[in-house]
Amino acid sequence: MKFLREESSELQQLNWLASEFELLSGFEVDPQELLTQRVRHTKWEATSSQSVGGSCHLMLTGDQHWVAINLARPEDHELLGILFPTTLQCEDKINVSLLRLQVRQCSADMLLEFALDVGLPISVLAEVTNKYSLNELPVAVQHIEKTQVLPVSTPLKVVDLSSLWAGPLCSQLLQRCGYSITKVESSYRPDGARFGNPNFFAELDAGKSHVEIDFHSEHGINQLRELIESADVVIEGSRPRAMQQLGIDAEQIVREARPRVWLSLTGYGRAGAAGQRVGFGDDCAIAGGLVAYSPDGPQFLGDAIADPISGLVAATGILRAIYRQKSCLIGVSLAESASWLNSVRKNPESQRDFNP
Repeated sequence: MKFLREESSELQQLNWLASEFELLSGFEVDPQELLTQRVRHTKWEATSSQSVGGSCHLMLTGDQHWVAINLARPEDHELLGILFPTTLQCEDKINVSLLRLQVRQCSADMLLEFALDVGLPISVLAEVTNKYSLNELPVAVQHIEKTQVLPVSTPLKVVDLSSLWAGPLCSQLLQRCGYSITKVESSYRPDGARFGNPNFFAELDAGKSHVEIDFHSEHGINQLRELIESADVVIEGSRPRAMQQLGIDAEQIVREARPRVWLSLTGYGRAGAAGQRVGFGDDCAIAGGLVAYSPDGPQFLGDAIADPISGLVAATGILRAIYRQKSCLIGVSLAESASWLNSVRKNPESQRDFNP
């Protein structure tokens, strides 16, 4: 299965990204394989207004904006039920048909404000504009001067605190390059990908060491800090306040401890209100404008497509920093990665580029 047409400008841009990864690592990657990494196992198919995975839905608001509402977690149904109580049906699940009618009575701004207040993954089509050039990696890099320079490990040690797809894919790609990966999970909230397709999780997880930590205990937080401070690279995919609540300051750790690179994966960036937004691969792709078009309106382009794009962007950014011997905090936004790829499209009104 291939999501993108061979002649598409999007695939050409991803091939450029893959060539940058290969130049730094010596290993080839096939963007088409990364984009279809999950659906090869699940065999999911998209509908006109529902994502390949089934949790995200495109809807039209009263002020004529297309929004993506992602009910990826059980709590998302409950949270959305606060705003639309009549759509919450048996077993605390949202009735999507009723929700569409309710959304037609709302403005996009109202939905975004509510989403930010309660932590829901909701986005507006093309709300994030691209700020990177075509041959520029879509990453925000903050260089940090270290107080002492420690030798790197052999092989380089990566502590991966991320979950789901983009972050684990990033560490999987680094593992191909010979990096040693330690995957860290909360004993109370393990990686959500464990509860999805087991073959997909196994593919992302193969060969990684595992540590389970109680983030609610002082002992667990100290254990986490020791792991992080002994790594060469740290990958995390949480909103900034999650690390702050654990008393962990990424900038301080890169400055004072061993890590050369701290990679932060977020939906919309680390700064300000955007840093508090919840975002996943499908809704962030919509925010970046990365959709197909049909006479009936926009459609999802691929399976949570912002995830694999961001995973490859993140791995390439880390390799580049290590190659240049730069100590830095790298920010990768799923929505910005999608917007960067969308910016190369020659015909934004194109039909769906893949065969479901």
